[in-house]
Amino acid sequence: MQSHTPHRITVIGLTGGIASGKNFVSEVFAKNGAAIFDADKEVHKLLELDESTIGEVKENFPESVIEKKIDRKILASIVFADEKKLKILEKILHPKVRGTCQKFLKKAGEEKKEIAVLNIPLLLETGHYKCDRIVAISAPIAIRKKRFLARSKSADVKIFNRICAKQISDAKREEKADFVINSGGSKGDVARRVKAIITDLRKPRKVWK
Repeated sequence: MQSHTPHRITVIGLTGGIASGKNFVSEVFAKNGAAIFDADKEVHKLLELDESTIGEVKENFPESVIEKKIDRKILASIVFADEKKLKILEKILHPKVRGTCQKFLKKAGEEKKEIAVLNIPLLLETGHYKCDRIVAISAPIAIRKKRFLARSKSADVKIFNRICAKQISDAKREEKADFVINSGGSKGDVARRVKAIITDLRKPRKVWK
């Protein structure tokens, strides 16, 4: 009888402060065949398309609703100014994002993906996601602030500062990480580092008996 070894997918947790370059790193992983789970995109989908989520947010944060739609910038300004309100929003969103992530991993396994990357800003802060390896992305605060403000005309430095205050430091991320990427340089340098990490991940692991 022919035996079938279950497909083993390597789950990479991608962590970094706001505007550290997680999305670009995800793109490089994707170009090298990895499946990508983007928590921020999933949150946007929930706030725009999921009737249950929209209903709960409207009930708890009615001031964030403009022309029957949730204004994410207003919502962010509300929750990052009030810890209790932030906790309420997290209770609405986090379980649904985790559920979507489980479905993503199941599909990635069925598609026999070699690597699955979880791009989750609060990966280490929440502790809800089990990963085989952690990749931490770091960059000087001045560079990250410049990137954040360049994203859109409506970007608010107060929001940037509040989000930073909720996240752990780059030093603490690096302590817990298996790999560290400094994204303060060129995109070419970052891409080369990601490819080096992928090469390392593909090396056979020693099995101790």
